[in-house]
Amino acid sequence: MFILELLVFVFIMYFVIRPFYVVYLFVRPPRLRVAFFTPTNLGVTYEDITLTSQDGVALAGWYIPSRNTAAVILLHGHSGNRLGVVHHAEALVQAGYGVLMFDLRAHGSSGGRRFATSQAGVDDVLTAVAYLSKRPDVNQAGIGVMGVSVGGVFALHAAAQTVAIRAVAVDGISPAALADLPAPASLWGRVNVWQQRLMAQLARRFARQTPLPPNRQVVRKLGKRPLFLIATGTGGEAAMLTQLAAAAETAELWPIPEARHAQGWHERPDEYSHRLVTFFDGALARQDNTRISLPAAPAAAVEAAEVKDEATAAATPAAIDYEATISMTGANFAAFLMVPLAFGLFWWPFYWLWGIWPFVPFFELSLGGTLTLLLVFALSIVGHELLHAVGFWLVGRAPLNQIRFGFSWAGLAPFAHCGVPLRASAYRLTVLLPGLVLGIIPGLLGVAMQRPLLVMWSTLMLLAAGGDAAVLWAVRQVPGSRWVQDHPRKPGCQVLVE
Repeated sequence: MFILELLVFVFIMYFVIRPFYVVYLFVRPPRLRVAFFTPTNLGVTYEDITLTSQDGVALAGWYIPSRNTAAVILLHGHSGNRLGVVHHAEALVQAGYGVLMFDLRAHGSSGGRRFATSQAGVDDVLTAVAYLSKRPDVNQAGIGVMGVSVGGVFALHAAAQTVAIRAVAVDGISPAALADLPAPASLWGRVNVWQQRLMAQLARRFARQTPLPPNRQVVRKLGKRPLFLIATGTGGEAAMLTQLAAAAETAELWPIPEARHAQGWHERPDEYSHRLVTFFDGALARQDNTRISLPAAPAAAVEAAEVKDEATAAATPAAIDYEATISMTGANFAAFLMVPLAFGLFWWPFYWLWGIWPFVPFFELSLGGTLTLLLVFALSIVGHELLHAVGFWLVGRAPLNQIRFGFSWAGLAPFAHCGVPLRASAYRLTVLLPGLVLGIIPGLLGVAMQRPLLVMWSTLMLLAAGGDAAVLWAVRQVPGSRWVQDHPRKPGCQVLVE
């Protein structure tokens, strides 16, 4: 019966709760505000700009003036902000290009409450194109656009709607519609397609916006304009980009099989910068080929950094280097791996010492005892998150006003989130704390003291810490001295630039 109940629980979590959870976070992404970094850190001057899209949404961004009469619009991915394209900006600025980078709607410091891969996002890009076309330092034949992940969708569709965009580059472009996904080759692939279809319907209802047509349909409208496609990994993304390249009249496809999604610049930084600049050099009208070497950080910034305390200094390297995260599916799977761990740590030793399995007394509880145990378990889940908060505060030295509590109605669970970076070593200890304090230690005490209900409670708390175990696995290769930022949406963290 327990196995059947477990299978029903897994089915409900993965096929019912998970789609709503994923879609809700997509339509209402967590906001990452831009802080502690500006283009001044790259040694260049810039302008703070606010664009007003066609539906009145304010889009906050930066513009770095052009020195070669050409300019490129940079679009970040979902759940990020304009700092997600800093590496791309640095390479283009060195080559003399003007760079316009702004927070997508419902992201960062931009306006908007709902996000979707819809015409509204495309209109935002067209607004940015109109802004560049009026700049005195930009040749109207020298405007390009570069998009990462979902930003690539907006870049491609905007270029299909205006010839003012002379060249398009995309990195790990997301599917705009189900027709963009490769045909499933297995039963599990067909199940995933069914889920994608369900989530697409949910996203349409939540966002209240009409979705875009497939990428493969609109790419033909580019004609012979240059298109640069960057594909990471060896799975569905690589297959999707290969199909997109085949549908275009002129497209250059660059696969980076060893990289994670949109992380090719991290695996091959020099080659990435060279290929990106070379592509736009050959595609956009420019006045010269000026290259500059960016100076070191201004002395004033260095002196200011030296006098900061550790908590403030932790927030300084705000640009994201790469993500150390794990999928929600992997995190859920890790929770079930806690069952054999609990068997080895608690159940078998209890049986060996006392001649009875610890779960036997559980079935002898009265209705009141069962309800009491469930209440204690619910309160313990809250205690689990409080221990995370204690870790952020005591171990990571995060200010209390930067620790946020909330409740996920999609996941039906509380959460604690830290808004400032921590050392990776402190982050690991904070992640480990609830499983150690509420799971392993009381479970071993229950075995030694012949307390079967304590053992069963500790088993449940160990299951609750399964996601934490997955996070520890995701950050296993991050050096302890690196600064990391608790990821606002995925299990794991963002490793910041040193």
